[in-house]
Amino acid sequence: MIIKKPIFMVERPKFEVILNGMPIKHEECSVELNAFDETDNFTVKALWNIGGTDVLSSNATTDTVLISKKDVPVQIKLNGKLLIDGIMDVPEWSFGMDGDLVTITGRGKIGRLIDRKILRNIKNRTASSLMLEIFAYHKLKPLVTATTKKVGTYSEDNQTSSVDMDDWELSNWLAEWEGFVVRVKGTEGFFGPLDQIPELKLPPIPFTHGSNCEVQSISRHQFGAREVIIEGRSYHGKRTIVEYYPRKPKKKDETAIIFRRTLTSLSQEQLRTRVRSIYQELTKYNISGNLTIPYFIEIDTDRRLSLYGVGKGLSQDYFCTNVKYSENADSFNTEIGFSSKFKEVEG
Repeated sequence: MIIKKPIFMVERPKFEVILNGMPIKHEECSVELNAFDETDNFTVKALWNIGGTDVLSSNATTDTVLISKKDVPVQIKLNGKLLIDGIMDVPEWSFGMDGDLVTITGRGKIGRLIDRKILRNIKNRTASSLMLEIFAYHKLKPLVTATTKKVGTYSEDNQTSSVDMDDWELSNWLAEWEGFVVRVKGTEGFFGPLDQIPELKLPPIPFTHGSNCEVQSISRHQFGAREVIIEGRSYHGKRTIVEYYPRKPKKKDETAIIFRRTLTSLSQEQLRTRVRSIYQELTKYNISGNLTIPYFIEIDTDRRLSLYGVGKGLSQDYFCTNVKYSENADSFNTEIGFSSKFKEVEG
């Protein structure tokens, strides 16, 4: 059997760091991108100049912008591709005989969505109109699938009228009700069906343990202890059909995790079969792990990968759940987290 290998970069990948609108030189840089609810994050280490006047300096007459400015913007590109368009959280200085350094940590755009919380009445709004508004506020290019249901039709609780969730909580809440997913990558915001995520449409990238990558660990996880209910909705024959499996949720004091999926053009029987299938897939065990590979930048979150060289049962296709790029003076490494299920659910 011929096993294809990832194509390595002939030239070492390079980070470009732009701090407060100015390109800076850095000693070390790492960027971690996450597929699901966690915000992307970064760490940049750079030389600090006491007595200078640029963004990486301090002097006796001018406050450094890293202290005086509330939200310091940070952009990080890799070989010209924008990885993070975010904000600085913490600058930390260290001083010594060998030189002075500043270490800057921060978050991507999701961090800004988490920080913004306003009270809003959403009962007579659609999910897509709210997402277009949220993405516009955060200057994100919208990739939004249109919806027609009013949020007030989701349920009878008060949460569908006035909410004080932050923008990221609200985005994920709306996605759950619509059977969609939400993603923020670089300067783009995605809100739509799972199968429309661009990375999922690409072929898997092959990796072979001991040949072109090193698998660090693999583990198998049982599904969480909480009960799960699948709610499926389909528009068929000019009406909306709803099916639940294994049971219908309680109207009050429901403790199960409810997953909602919108499945278009399915009849009642087809929807019933699909909902049962989703339940079986979601509650089976999950295999997850991580690997490292040098000088590789072709992977992205949500992308599928084919793992070889670790034996039957473990050598299979996975989803990339997170990727971390790290650069210092001597090396460039990529760490990849992977999972056999698209999203591991913890009870």
